[in-house]
Amino acid sequence: MLLKYDKPVPRYTSYPTAAKFHSGVGAVDLAGQLARPSNEPLSLYVHVPFCRHACWYCGCNRITTQLGSKVVAPYLESLAQELALIAGLLPQRRRLAQLHWGGGTPNYLNAEEQSQLWNLVSRHFDLEPDLEASIEVNPEFIDRDQAFHLRGLGFNRISFGIQDADPDVQQAVNRVVPVEQLRRGMGWLREAKFESVNVDLICGLPRQTPERFRTTLELVRELRPERISLFSFAYLPEQLPLQRKIAASDLPNQHDRLMMLEDAQQLLCSSGYEAVGMDHYALAGDSLAEAARAGLLHRNFQGYTTGGELELLGVGPTAISQFPHLFTQNERDLKAYTRALEEGRLPVERGLVVKDAETLDRRELIRQVMCEFAATINLDRFSGEWQELQELAKDGLVKLETSGPLGLLTVTTSGRWLIRTIAAVFDPQQQQRASGSRLV
Repeated sequence: MLLKYDKPVPRYTSYPTAAKFHSGVGAVDLAGQLARPSNEPLSLYVHVPFCRHACWYCGCNRITTQLGSKVVAPYLESLAQELALIAGLLPQRRRLAQLHWGGGTPNYLNAEEQSQLWNLVSRHFDLEPDLEASIEVNPEFIDRDQAFHLRGLGFNRISFGIQDADPDVQQAVNRVVPVEQLRRGMGWLREAKFESVNVDLICGLPRQTPERFRTTLELVRELRPERISLFSFAYLPEQLPLQRKIAASDLPNQHDRLMMLEDAQQLLCSSGYEAVGMDHYALAGDSLAEAARAGLLHRNFQGYTTGGELELLGVGPTAISQFPHLFTQNERDLKAYTRALEEGRLPVERGLVVKDAETLDRRELIRQVMCEFAATINLDRFSGEWQELQELAKDGLVKLETSGPLGLLTVTTSGRWLIRTIAAVFDPQQQQRASGSRLV
């Protein structure tokens, strides 16, 4: 079934997707949104764009530099300007229920700079007592002092990328982190008493084989993080020039990629992990697994989250803000981002206003499919989609029932592998022209 339906599909971290963003939405729209009174807490995302070296598989917005504090200092000044602009627009001081630093490499910042950034955030927002504060780190550069410093600041969740632990695979993507460093890093995070550790894995990297990947999976089982993100590598050298350093002939074939995904499913689910969404695994006691079981899982530009319908405010270059009827994305170029702030403007490059009732209904159906693996469908309004779902039902990907004017869709266990394909049934643009990354 994966091979049959293997075509480009969005990951649906939003609907409409970021591909629909345009320059007609800008700083004025975000300012108007921020000016609306609200007593609800926020989720804040901070983008740290710097990396010491480039990983060749990467599609993130990042700046590769060895200049350290010479680039970090002006970046923090710009962040301070952005946060001050935002605070000046808010009619009241807002609370933070979630805080996430991503990148790039957030632990590119030294301890003093990390403290400076944390204090910048707490200067403008009230941090809730049970704040979920998470950070992404490169395990190559983590040490015991840094682990304890981050925990002392207030971070209680941390994530690092393993991708693949095999030295040949690591060499092929320019991301070399010895296994012993991964073990030491996890030991320091446990010693510092982080409440939850996530590791990222990627299936489909160059020189990867089922045997090599199984060794990586065994290492992950040994490290026993609370969460695992298992992504399928999207090879897009036309769009991502860095990936041109990867030879297509080094990539595993579809059969081997499927074997690796199936191995991961069997090994992890037999080791106390529950499959969450389309690409996550979590130990049964982790809040992500609990949210999935309770039907409280949600999805935004950071992926699957327990944060409910929290409004998401993004700061830093390329950061995306997500509100019920508005998306905005900051300038992706660091110089343009800095220039806007020097001119006293919110650094918004593009965005999207979403108020159309049908679009909002489609968004909700896609959310239900991606997060709840079930949806309730108005058969009169979505008769064409219901017919298309009949074909997926024949392949055992969904179960369909009717109850008067409503159709009830339930995704099967097999269908979870193709959750994006099922969600795409409700996306008219996807039906007209396939876009996104392939399933395998």
